[in-house]
Amino acid sequence: TYETMQRAGRLVGRGVASVCNLLDLKLAVVGGSVAIGFGATFFNSAQRTLDELCGIEFAKGARIGPARLADNGPLVGAAAVGWRGLNRSNR
Repeated sequence: TYETMQRAGRLVGRGVASVCNLLDLKLAVVGGSVAIGFGATFFNSAQRTLDELCGIEFAKGARIGPARLADNGPLVGAAAVGWRGLNRSNR
């Protein structure tokens, strides 16, 4: 439901805000079928929460957005690690 998507976005926004406040991050990328499937409702709620909770000066303006690779991110990452391993073993 709409409320579930908003709640999930708020919870992710809280977690991301904590990390941004701690580590001075400016961008958080969220992937996975739930986040991508919930779409704009999820990300708008997450961004509002992030804006509210990033109170430290260096954390203001942090953004949260969808992973561009969507559900293929883990597969592409695994392929990159494997490719790097192959290149190292050929030296």
